[in-house]
Amino acid sequence: SQKMLETMDRHLVRINRIVDDMLLISKLESDDSVPLNLAPFSIATCVQDVIERLDLVIKKQRSTIKVDVPNIQLIGDHFYWTQILFNLVENALKQNPEMQLQIHIYSELDQDDNFKIHIADNGIGIPANDLPFIFKRFYRVEKHHSQTQVKGTGLGLSIVKRAIEAHGGTITATSTPGIKTVFSIGIPHAYHDIDND
Repeated sequence: SQKMLETMDRHLVRINRIVDDMLLISKLESDDSVPLNLAPFSIATCVQDVIERLDLVIKKQRSTIKVDVPNIQLIGDHFYWTQILFNLVENALKQNPEMQLQIHIYSELDQDDNFKIHIADNGIGIPANDLPFIFKRFYRVEKHHSQTQVKGTGLGLSIVKRAIEAHGGTITATSTPGIKTVFSIGIPHAYHDIDND
């Protein structure tokens, strides 16, 4: 039947995603250093591309995304940065499937001129006892809603952390459940202003 075919198709998509994520995390965790393809790219354009890829989910959930990211260029691997931002935004949407989520993506330069980008949302959040473990492979935060609604690979945040570390950066998470959850990425001296080129 049509319904069975649609179900099989969904499962195949998920299996492909799991395989892709497993290959990616294996590459990031291999003993050899990750061969990053470093080049200047627009972080604002990268954010916009990720939002466009998730447009159907954003509209379906009637969520909103506010972006305050200046037109500067990072020096990094565009592929991995797309994975980082995609996984963080998708994760926020996936963990809050039944609410109109408000996501805010914004950036800053700290006092040492390090670039920081934050992905904040007003969703159900992450309990304090789960926070230390969220970047571990296959770790799943217990939610009040049914886990069957959240179809992730359990590798997304682990990939994010490894990819950021490969760039010499750090990622932290803070959460006040039901109010605000923020993932903050710090990258040292990895940018230059487009206007100064």
